[in-house]
This record gives sequence, structure tokens and C-alpha cells, in this order.
Amino acid sequence: MSQVGDAIRSHHRQLMNTLAAQAEALANGRPEADPDALLSFLQRDLLPHAAGEEHHMYALLDPLIKEHGRPTETMRIDHRAIEDYAEQIEKIIRALPNATNAQLTDLEARLTRVATQLEAVVTLHLHKEEEVFLPLFERYLTPEEQDRVLEGMHEAYSELDVRRIPPPQRHGLIFQTFADLKPGTSFTLINDHDPKPLYYQFKAERGNSFSWEYEEQGPDVWRVRIGKVA
Repeated sequence: MSQVGDAIRSHHRQLMNTLAAQAEALANGRPEADPDALLSFLQRDLLPHAAGEEHHMYALLDPLIKEHGRPTETMRIDHRAIEDYAEQIEKIIRALPNATNAQLTDLEARLTRVATQLEAVVTLHLHKEEEVFLPLFERYLTPEEQDRVLEGMHEAYSELDVRRIPPPQRHGLIFQTFADLKPGTSFTLINDHDPKPLYYQFKAERGNSFSWEYEEQGPDVWRVRIGKVA
């Protein structure tokens, strides 16, 4: 790290803290909420910072990224942020049923704020993907390569990862996922232990209408392909 880099990181933190504080005050109707102060911050701090980075930093970084980095790395960071927001939303929602009235107000406000933040990140991410990466995808990849990408993405949609779901809720979700399958299709169950008891439950309740194939068997991750027989 360098002194200049540290100074830029410090300025980033200041910008984020100021924006978060003003946005939260407005969202919760707090007395310190000041729309004019927010507009002034945007015009005098945030937008000039963005313009300065584009004019003075990015022009120097473009060839370095091409030579030394991964151009898609920032998109991967977006994905990690989306995962983090999803985890926050999950925790808040799971806390709602047992919350007191006072806690409920706070939780609902947090849920609104985090959902709004997630929407902003996803919107920006999709804009970047469609305006920067998809044109490259369509122009330079062969039709066969494009088809393989699409097949891989469809495969990702057919996975059900229950490792972060409370155990009492897992079997219901798994059986509902199976029920939603069309005959001849399947999904991959990802679990943190061997789901052998689930197999026996399927056998007892679904007879020969399902298929069961291990793709990975521990020690930390189990993957089972569960299909609906045509």
C-alpha cells in the first residue's frame, strides 16, 4: 500500500459514511434529515470524486488491468456484495416472528434499507453487464461458446444449496423443489452432510418416481442429483 492509496481509501470511507448517514436519516424520517445537505454532498463531493477518478486514475489503470489483472474482478466483487445483502435480509426475516413490537419497528426499517441497497447494487451490476460485457460476449464468442455459457447458467439455476437453511426447514423446501420439477428434469441438492435419511424419505413417499445420484460425497460438501422420472 502507498500513502496516496491510503488517502484515496480514507476518502472512500468518508464518502460512504456521509452518504449512508444521510440516506438512513431520510429513510427513517429522522429530524436531522436534510435533503438540501444530501444534494450538496452529491454535487460538491461525490460527483466530482467520480469525475476525478475517470479523468486521472482510470486512464492509467486500463492498460494495467489488461496486462496484470482480471477485467471481470469488479463484477465478481458485486456478486459478493449481493450475497452479503441476501444474508442480511435472510437474518432479518428470520428474526421477525419472535421480535417484540419495539424490535419489529427496527427490523422493518433495516429490512427496507438493506433491500433498497441491494436493489441499487443489482441495478448497477446489470447495467454494467449489459453495456460492457454482453456486447463483447455477443461479438467475439462463437455461437457454440455462447450456447455452452447458457447451458452452464441454466445448470446453476438447477442447484438447491440448503447449507445455510435451518435443518427443520430443509426437507420441506427440498420436497417442494422436487414437486415443481417437470418429468424428466432434475436439480442438484447441496448439503453439509450425507442426506441419506432424505433418500429413505423420498423412497417412502415417492416410490420409484425419483432418481438419486451422488455427484460429490464429502467430507465437507455433499452434492446429490435428484430427478423426477418421466
